[in-house]
Amino acid sequence: MPPNVTTEADREVRRRIRVVVFAIVASLVVSGTEISFAWLLGLESLLAEGIHTFLDAVDSVIVLIAIILAAKPADRTHQFGHGKFEAVGAAIEGAFMACAAIGIGYRGIDRLIHGRTPEQIPAYVCAVMLVAAGIYFIISMYLMREARRTRSPAILAEAMHLRTHIFITGGIAGGLLIGALGDWPIADTLLALGVAVCLLFMSLHVFREVFAQFTDAALPESEIEILGEIINRYSDSFVEVHGIRTRQSGSERQIEMHLVVMPETTVADAHRLSHKIEDAIAEKWPTTRTTVHIEPLNMEVKEYQSRMTGQPKVQTNEAFPEEREFIH
Repeated sequence: MPPNVTTEADREVRRRIRVVVFAIVASLVVSGTEISFAWLLGLESLLAEGIHTFLDAVDSVIVLIAIILAAKPADRTHQFGHGKFEAVGAAIEGAFMACAAIGIGYRGIDRLIHGRTPEQIPAYVCAVMLVAAGIYFIISMYLMREARRTRSPAILAEAMHLRTHIFITGGIAGGLLIGALGDWPIADTLLALGVAVCLLFMSLHVFREVFAQFTDAALPESEIEILGEIINRYSDSFVEVHGIRTRQSGSERQIEMHLVVMPETTVADAHRLSHKIEDAIAEKWPTTRTTVHIEPLNMEVKEYQSRMTGQPKVQTNEAFPEEREFIH
């Protein structure tokens, strides 16, 4: 393919980059607003949230770099591609979330021990913070949708992190308002501790996704079923497909399979069939690397017919990928 032709995979990369750039710009705008109000009114809690938001923008730049690195094609040093750089970026984002949770929790406990009450603030500041929470809600929903669509761990981490700001800004606004009215000043501290717990759980969710990629966990069962349906479209042209191995590398799915054909099938025909399967999978998931191993049916194994009777042509439920190697 000529170098100036844009592929679907290229468009996917550009889409992920646009998503993160949008998150960076939004974080900078909101943090600038929060820090400005904090400086004008002398509000420490709002200043802390503004700094936290600014650090999120810096964090997002790291995620953006990870996505750009992950988009590099396979080379001599990374022969399976650079997709896991996205997982590295997600791990960094999860670490930021965990550190923020520890910091907020520490300050909350310190305030609880020393009985500090929140500053008096104008009611309109609470309104501004609630508007910021609404902005974060819209942005995080957009990023979450893109994370599900692209299967990008970096964008998922970004979406989860931004979602925490909904609770942080809303919680600080509500807590400070209650404290300012003098009805229950300790509410601010309790809400801060609640935010810390929320941040911690979200960071664990991100780390779980990252761990699955670093340990080469298989794709979800729902996606394996879809994969089987795609391959089954060509079941009239092969004997069996087994040895399916899958894993996620960044936003790229990596799939391997053994395609068993009759011994008289020519190499050219089997090659064309494998390309049809690969193209059909890529149509469903553009950022997919599929490897098809073509194998002739072993006619010397006399019991192969009885062992294949009642068996699906596409084996997606094998306990071990090698359990049907007898067939070729």
